[in-house]
Amino acid sequence: AGYDFVQAGDYRNAEQAFRSFGTRFGDNARAGEAAFWLGESILSQGRYEEAAKVFLDTHKRFPESRMAPQNLLKLGVSLAGMNQRELACATLAEVPRRYPDLSNAVRAKVAAEQKSASCKNR
Repeated sequence: AGYDFVQAGDYRNAEQAFRSFGTRFGDNARAGEAAFWLGESILSQGRYEEAAKVFLDTHKRFPESRMAPQNLLKLGVSLAGMNQRELACATLAEVPRRYPDLSNAVRAKVAAEQKSASCKNR
């Protein structure tokens, strides 16, 4: 249900659905994905600091989940939104290092976010 809310652009209800999932099913095999989408829902509402906390916690708890590369990418985006450019750039640079087999789409998104954040070492 949460993902349907994300698709519809209803980020408040998506946030609520993913929080509920995390509380009820924190040990579920898809908990890492749900945590990512919780962060994405918060980020989409422009709440960068809260989103960064969710993405950081998710990265620590689920470093090998299917959404792990995107999660680290979104941590960098959140940090950039907080005007933490150096930390954002370091985080974005870590994505392809930590996940060398990431998809071309995610790799391109990392490059675009590095450019947007004016990262020197891209």
